[in-house]
Amino acid sequence: MNYDMPDFAERKGSLNLRSDHMNYSRAILNSNWHQARESEPKDYDLNRAPERDLSKASYHRIGNVTDGSLPSTEYQDMSKQVYLKPMFSERPDQGHEPMVDEKNLQYTHIDRDTGDPERGYGAVLPRHHPDFDKFYLETTHRADFTPPYPFERAEAKPAEFQDKSLAYKKCHSQFTDTADYRRPGRNTWMDESGIYANAHFKREVYPVHNPIPEQLK
Repeated sequence: MNYDMPDFAERKGSLNLRSDHMNYSRAILNSNWHQARESEPKDYDLNRAPERDLSKASYHRIGNVTDGSLPSTEYQDMSKQVYLKPMFSERPDQGHEPMVDEKNLQYTHIDRDTGDPERGYGAVLPRHHPDFDKFYLETTHRADFTPPYPFERAEAKPAEFQDKSLAYKKCHSQFTDTADYRRPGRNTWMDESGIYANAHFKREVYPVHNPIPEQLK
């Protein structure tokens, strides 16, 4: 037998009923009689009314509000905040004007000598460090791996100098490199013209000459 829980509702001769799914009169005390007392007074009691009209409400009030008005919902409270906007708008008729504007800014003396230090301990106003908005755009490689000797930029090449270094580069062959993955363009396997991009530079660097010497003619 469990001695921790009281057995008043199970003891013989008890005035409480263990049934909480039926409606009894007010004089009968069942196991949930206190819940019925907390719900009183009811405006419309379904068990006592001679006619059961489900369209009627049991309560016409919430809490101690008896005038019939209902509290506003959360959405209604949020929607009413739009009426508070005039309270935070600028009112020029009340005389609240700024002391410094674009008209008298040139006549103001903000950086005047007050006898106190400009920065640090004892300053009148706090000020940022001179490097407050500084951008550190230098990379780690440039800061840590500097050249051992001072770098001197070479002179610019004259405008009449023409770069013909493409003449010494080997292009992809149109006959032996047909399956090369580095070939650009579309339908490159059909390109068998033998004309390359650096052909005109090669004619200037390596002019065409007669392979047979003149003295052998």
